[in-house]
Amino acid sequence: MSNIRRRLNPAYGIAVFIIIELLFIFVFAPLQYYFGMLGLALTELGLLTCTLLAVKATGQSFREVFPIRKPKFGQIMGTLLIWASCLLLTMLTTLILMYFFPEGYLQVSSSMNSVFATVPAPVRLFIVAVMPAICEEAMHRGYIQYSFQSVRSDWIIILSMGLIFGLFHMDPYRFLPTALLGIGLSYVMQKTHNIFLPALYHFINNFLSLLSSLGTSTEALEQSTELLANRSYILVSIGSYLMIGAFAPILLFAGSHLLRKASGSLPRRTESRTVATAVVLLVLYIIMTISGLALMLFSMLKLPEMQEMIQNAEIFM
Repeated sequence: MSNIRRRLNPAYGIAVFIIIELLFIFVFAPLQYYFGMLGLALTELGLLTCTLLAVKATGQSFREVFPIRKPKFGQIMGTLLIWASCLLLTMLTTLILMYFFPEGYLQVSSSMNSVFATVPAPVRLFIVAVMPAICEEAMHRGYIQYSFQSVRSDWIIILSMGLIFGLFHMDPYRFLPTALLGIGLSYVMQKTHNIFLPALYHFINNFLSLLSSLGTSTEALEQSTELLANRSYILVSIGSYLMIGAFAPILLFAGSHLLRKASGSLPRRTESRTVATAVVLLVLYIIMTISGLALMLFSMLKLPEMQEMIQNAEIFM
């Protein structure tokens, strides 16, 4: 195991990533453009094929690059809590970016929904949720993250993998949200060394995103366009998600605790460190809740409906 790790270093993973990105530009993107969902499925298969070829070409063990074990209950629960935390942070980040780039986000959302609608729901589920959980995780949490194991710091590995996952999607509007998703996925992999868990994480994330898109009609998209014309609506949403997102640090800490405890990698904490962690979580919760409430109330006063109600009230007074 140590000999393999000495031979394989981050340069191998980065090289494979660059090759796949070039293939995406010249092969996979045209496939998706001309063949839609079929092209997306072929893209996922192409990613998996390139990854398996990289493992074979560099003489690595498939079992070590793609470790699969029966997960413990604590690991599953920890993974779900980390996913929930990252979901809240991702949605908050998306709303903030949407405030500055509303047209870009609407264009991306509209084009994705139009492509998804070309196939039946079960086929859509398989291509959008199942295939990425297998193919993309084999590439990122499998070969690429395995090539980073010579790096001593877990956090350098996790943050680097998040950056790579954000760049992989080649979408400036989705870079930060997908990078956050990649950080969460890579953390789970780094602490458990069980690729089943990030694959489960990835599947649940895409599956729920797909479910939300199923109920989005053309009329709903048109209404969203009208609402985004007034950015006060977005600010109200940001305020509400700041309040909801106040639970994200707590969920993240609880998920990490469960995950590492079940994996046997939970460090011993002194009583003072435990108290300090609890204080930090409480302060973050209070700051995010108060900030969200203030932003939401301030933004609601600028909504056309509220301004009309205020004007009517002044008339009667």
